[in-house]
Amino acid sequence: MRATDLCPSPHMEAADLGDKDVKVTIQGVSFDEVGEEKKTKGIIHFEEFDRGFVVNRTNLKRIMALHGPETNEWIGKKITLYPSETDFAGKTVPCIRVREKKHAET
Repeated sequence: MRATDLCPSPHMEAADLGDKDVKVTIQGVSFDEVGEEKKTKGIIHFEEFDRGFVVNRTNLKRIMALHGPETNEWIGKKITLYPSETDFAGKTVPCIRVREKKHAET
């Protein structure tokens, strides 16, 4: 068991992907309060995961490049998520990124 299973995050984390790329299908988009500051942020929901993915500006731009600016048109579309790292508050932390390549629709 992973230690993070003892106190799971309400949203997806890089550890949820293991060390591999994961192809996911967009199920919907919503808003939720995130973090200690309770900031409202966009959340993307996938058929393959029970928890939502907090979208940031970098990943939003990549999804828009793949599937356009209308979130209603994203439903049923596929993207690939992969674990990476980013700088946050002076530390290098794990994150989730979106691959820039488009998939053949299946």
